[in-house]
Amino acid sequence: MSCMTRNKNRRSFGASAPPFIDYLKDILRRYPDGGQILKELIQNADDAQATELIFIHDERSYGTESLWSSNLGQYQGPALYAYNNAVFTDEDWERIQKAGRSGKINDPNKIGRFGIGFNSVYHITDVPSIFSSGHLGLMDPQEKLFGERNGGFLWSLDDEEHQESLMTMNDQFQPYRDLVSLVGKQEWCKIIENQYFSGTLFRFPLRNKASEISDNLYDSDKMAELFDSFIADADLNLLFLKNVSSVSLIHISEDGTVTTRLEVKSSEQTKRLLKQEDDIEGLTRFKGITLNSKEQKETKWLVTTYTMKESKMPNLDLLAKKLSFLPRVDLAFPLDEQRDCFQGRLSCFLPLPNNESNKTGLPVHVNACFGLTDNRRHIKWQEEDQKHDEHALWNELLVKEVLPQAYVMLIQDAIQLCQQSAFPVSSVYNLWPDVTQMQHKDKWLNIAVEVFHHLFNENMAVLTLARDETQFIPLSEAVIPCNGPTKSETLSAIKRTLVSCGENLVSLPATVVRAIESYAHTNPKHVTPSFLREVLHRSGVHNISKEDKLCILEYILSDGQYRELVGLQLLPLSDGSFRSFTNKEEDTALIDNKEFPR
Repeated sequence: MSCMTRNKNRRSFGASAPPFIDYLKDILRRYPDGGQILKELIQNADDAQATELIFIHDERSYGTESLWSSNLGQYQGPALYAYNNAVFTDEDWERIQKAGRSGKINDPNKIGRFGIGFNSVYHITDVPSIFSSGHLGLMDPQEKLFGERNGGFLWSLDDEEHQESLMTMNDQFQPYRDLVSLVGKQEWCKIIENQYFSGTLFRFPLRNKASEISDNLYDSDKMAELFDSFIADADLNLLFLKNVSSVSLIHISEDGTVTTRLEVKSSEQTKRLLKQEDDIEGLTRFKGITLNSKEQKETKWLVTTYTMKESKMPNLDLLAKKLSFLPRVDLAFPLDEQRDCFQGRLSCFLPLPNNESNKTGLPVHVNACFGLTDNRRHIKWQEEDQKHDEHALWNELLVKEVLPQAYVMLIQDAIQLCQQSAFPVSSVYNLWPDVTQMQHKDKWLNIAVEVFHHLFNENMAVLTLARDETQFIPLSEAVIPCNGPTKSETLSAIKRTLVSCGENLVSLPATVVRAIESYAHTNPKHVTPSFLREVLHRSGVHNISKEDKLCILEYILSDGQYRELVGLQLLPLSDGSFRSFTNKEEDTALIDNKEFPR
């Protein structure tokens, strides 16, 4: 069929120019090219309650004979597609035309509230199109394809003339036919017959020559880079999303060969800990992320979501209403990674760029509805020039007031899971902030200190007993192990002795001991020679082995307080027995030396 131009039933669709072109250029100057583009499309899909998302880089070129308009032929070449299994509502069709005025702004449950998000696709293309529910819309901000003052065109599946075009203009609509069959598993004829496509397919023809919008050109290499930048954060990209649980990257070569570059899926385990209290709403659960690429990789996470309820903090409530933000913080702790290899990062539903300002030094990833800079690469803070910025104030309140509470809840829930044998004791302590990892990160160090204050000063049972590692006690009841250059066999002997005497000796890694010494308001009981002598006076030494007695004697002699040895049956005799230290002359014991050998 020859090229055709339709005026009848034409429906204006898209954003108007010229002001929009200038606005668009400004966005593209400030807004990053690269993997962020895919993240924006994921956010839109998550907001639409999609569960599956597929990105396709299709290198095929399609025919240019049967087109709606001859000047559409230049957009029949290679393209990026984004498919998700949600559908556009009437409101969505309206919203996507209002560039820069996001309809999501008043819904705190929606992520992509900036309006500029979708427009980042103009880094790649000049004419994005959307096929969903009852329409196929093509946007043309330059107003070159459908006549002056027409920023696009909307084909409707319930319009007879449009139906005919969709069925007979094979070249124009073949890209959509092929893709809905591949990823949507739906037949084109059935879709047109039912006047409904149960999914959403975006098509972004790659820009191959400079335009009014941008001189940024996209070829195969650049598309590979775009996919690579997404793959670098693949396991984090699904960690904090509410709905999307599967993302795939597919490549289709010029000869039609389909290759899946990556498939990443998330799943939640059924074991959940739910809290509903007066001031908070909390949920802790395990989450698994599976990556299939050249090789399979699986990561497991403990994830906590903590929401501050209304009226707990009036100033936070006020800002939450004003900005349409949620006072909620998510924390994710990796169960498989070595602690010293892990760097906690910040997310605003999707991970922020992996640079120093977005790393916290905490052993968890932190996600929240943060107020971000225009380019969505950084969190706003109350610097000198942003003292009165409400987004910056919101972030400060969220981090200072909500984050420490969420962190404490994560540790408490991890302890509960540990007691149910669902979480290892060592991992409970790995959750604790390590202040040595937080040099030059004062904001996050303050958060760690606040967490310690809660744990130590509110008498929380967070320290594990040496005699039973599934039992936890508060610091006020604990006996802290001795530190310093004590031999390991001596430490083991002291531990066995104190446990057999019923003392509340706790097992602690060095990071937790450091935190106690630096941030506990009270002086906890420590194992010292003096403390151990007191315990032995009280409990006796009858149940202690000979080897342990010798180690303990060496330790309790180390502070030179020999008078306190009186009455302890720890003096070793040559026949292998032990007698008590006394001050009586008749109890004198002889010790051999160089001058008086045995």
